[in-house]
Amino acid sequence: METESLSARLTAAGLGRVANDIIQLSMPSIRLHCRQTTDQAELPLGNSRLGGRPDLPSGKNWPAWQGSPMAFVGQVNLADIAAHDQEGHLPHSGLLSFFCAINEMGLIQSLGDPSCWTVSHFDGDPATLVQLPLPPDLPKRLQFRGCETSFSREPTLPDVRSRGILNLGLSEPERNAYIDVMTGVDVNFLGVFNHHLLGYPYTLNDLPFIAGYLKAHGVADPYAIFLGLSNEELQHRLQLLNLPHKWEDEQDLRDKADMEWRLLLQVYTNEEAQMIWAASGVLHFCIPKEALSRRDFDRVWVEMQFV
Repeated sequence: METESLSARLTAAGLGRVANDIIQLSMPSIRLHCRQTTDQAELPLGNSRLGGRPDLPSGKNWPAWQGSPMAFVGQVNLADIAAHDQEGHLPHSGLLSFFCAINEMGLIQSLGDPSCWTVSHFDGDPATLVQLPLPPDLPKRLQFRGCETSFSREPTLPDVRSRGILNLGLSEPERNAYIDVMTGVDVNFLGVFNHHLLGYPYTLNDLPFIAGYLKAHGVADPYAIFLGLSNEELQHRLQLLNLPHKWEDEQDLRDKADMEWRLLLQVYTNEEAQMIWAASGVLHFCIPKEALSRRDFDRVWVEMQFV
């Protein structure tokens, strides 16, 4: 979805009045285009891939959660995305690898437990990389097919509940038209359910940053605060938790999480690698903006959304 195409879609949807404002709010992403390979040997050592087998530094073990191997989601050779990351949000050298512990239902093993995932950045000598074999105790359903990956730069749109969109003062017909464009209804969902680095997340529920934001701000169990409460109920819940930070209401919480956090990687349920997240869901690797600027990938938080 190029910016010119986005402008045409917004205008065709009846959003011409605010099309330029929406484009200003859009954020570039780096989309992953995946091609399934029949043989893992086709994937050169250190190349970008979704699924398959990881390339890790010699001597490094396959990441595990409570003794069981995590699912290998993919790796990005950062030199491959340098031309598309004009803002320099990511490193432009080395290998960024993503793992997550997934249970038999296709869900994250332990909700809100950061030990269930790991994101590592290797920027050493590529000659020291070793392609690890699949662990014998990795369940078959988590032995994802290797997919060669290429990249393109594409704009993404903020959620309809984001502060920037709310500030546009959309009428109800305009709001519905924006939702159609944001969710891809206007183009029969073509290309919307994709994998991408950076940009805005495609949400099936609420903002995927909220739980990580709450955890970072002193909430031991971030899922103890449920969105959808009335303002009075939310304030009562916050008082009970005796938190060091306060939020006026659900929207204030959403706004502050959005200000501090951003998407690192989004991976959808897909046929190419035969990845299935719950009920056709999406996996969001999220990170505080300041942590990303410091290349601190230990601060990543993972959310899974599904309908």
